[in-house]
Amino acid sequence: MILITLLMVEQRRNALKRFISVTIASLLLSACAYDSFHYPDKNSNSRTNASSRPQVTPMPATGIHKVQSGDTLFAIAFQYGLDYRKVAALNKIDSPYVIYPNQKIRLIGKRKALTKTTPPQKTVKPSKTTKKTASSSTKASSNVKNVKKVNSAKKLPSNNKKITKKVEKWLWPVDGKVIRGFSSSGVSSKGIDIKGTKGHHVKAVADGIVVYAGSGLIGYGKLVIIKHNEIYLSAYAYNERILVKEQQSVRAGDSLAIIGGKGSEKPLLHFEVRKDGQPVNPLNVLPKR
Repeated sequence: MILITLLMVEQRRNALKRFISVTIASLLLSACAYDSFHYPDKNSNSRTNASSRPQVTPMPATGIHKVQSGDTLFAIAFQYGLDYRKVAALNKIDSPYVIYPNQKIRLIGKRKALTKTTPPQKTVKPSKTTKKTASSSTKASSNVKNVKKVNSAKKLPSNNKKITKKVEKWLWPVDGKVIRGFSSSGVSSKGIDIKGTKGHHVKAVADGIVVYAGSGLIGYGKLVIIKHNEIYLSAYAYNERILVKEQQSVRAGDSLAIIGGKGSEKPLLHFEVRKDGQPVNPLNVLPKR
């Protein structure tokens, strides 16, 4: 009888141990699941849709951009949705727009100080003799001015204004379906996303010069920017490999890069067009198809 009682006690102890171990294990598993859900792996390449989308960067509170290694004036203006010509003029930077690391680039102009208004002064009527001499002197001076103007007009050619070369024709950068359209509001898209074919080349949409080739702009991956004239820029983002260098001249249809993509959306090209620094719908300039 005593032996049976001891066996029953031992069985209860074993059952209690198993229950405790199972409970602890389940608690540990639920804790791990909680951690993995709320604290993603730091090495994970996944990003939120908002952070991975190409977008115009908000203007710094100081209105100044500090040049980083690899920056170009065109890329800085592109980043903030500004006209590179205005940024260059604001910072007194002439073509070919060379900038240096740690240089401070002003993005917006300083406010003009209010000028003090001076009270009107009393006018003194000149005498008759003064009028005569003044009129004769003004006639002489006006003649001199007229002579100077004529001479200067002869010396300076009339074609001293910058002529903007028109974009003769636009081509599609890749063959494929547009899977995401242009949006002028919010951060959804400042261009279009085109589904491509793996291994295919991204082509220049028009003649121009490569003004940026790198991966320094957040949200664009490996990016190429082409300047077509004083008005238009085009941008090609998410490339797998860039095939051109900065300051390289390209013709419409030349290969710029190998198509890449973002996340699970591969192969894909994000394409933008900027007019006077502002994003415009690429479908308004690309040929209909």
